[in-house]
Amino acid sequence: MPKTSFSQVAIVEAVARLAQVCLVVRPLRSGPEKRLSSRFLGVAPDGNVVLAVPISEGPKGRKVFLPDGCYVGMVFSVGDMLLQAVTRVLGYCHHMQQPGRRVEALTVARPIKVTELSQRKHPRWEIDPAEQMAVSLWPAEILASGAPTTPRTGYAVNCSAEGLGVRLCQALPFPTGTEMILRIESRGPRESLIHRGVLKHCTPMADGQFLAGFGEVVELGPGQAVAIMESLAAPK
Repeated sequence: MPKTSFSQVAIVEAVARLAQVCLVVRPLRSGPEKRLSSRFLGVAPDGNVVLAVPISEGPKGRKVFLPDGCYVGMVFSVGDMLLQAVTRVLGYCHHMQQPGRRVEALTVARPIKVTELSQRKHPRWEIDPAEQMAVSLWPAEILASGAPTTPRTGYAVNCSAEGLGVRLCQALPFPTGTEMILRIESRGPRESLIHRGVLKHCTPMADGQFLAGFGEVVELGPGQAVAIMESLAAPK
């Protein structure tokens, strides 16, 4: 029985799940074309990988056509694993997505090596969109200083014992590793929950929105962060 490598399995899983993938063009571009959003669509007859035409960052993301031969980094999730690989653009094609329906697509070389960036220690649960759990976000350092700052807002889409995923209309202008304050505002008369967490990534999605992932998320109890609570309670 032939051996199947981790890299082969990872690509097959990503294609089967039509997983979203973030593309980073090499050499790095500036502006909204630095990180592109795409999705796995299939495997070509020659074994190479078919992706959706990439879309640029921002609420008005546009299709970006990459030159043949350019190298791109890929970051994508399969189950509880966050994976990365490097590939090369081979060209564009029309992919048979459904019988009788072809879509414009990008063909890239099947990555030789797929490596794991991280593995979640806890299972992740999707949050029912009907819950409409709004989340307000602030950088913890700025909030603790008392300086005026406008929150970024979004909706919680998944959670784990130590993590939270938040859908946003715009990318967060903070670097990975920034400590953030997250106020989860449930519907109804229930009180809002306030947590501290660390920004792990802010990934563009195929619909033009962004998914911000937070780790090391812990709830702030009474008296644990007085300066932050005072700032949240101050007149606006």
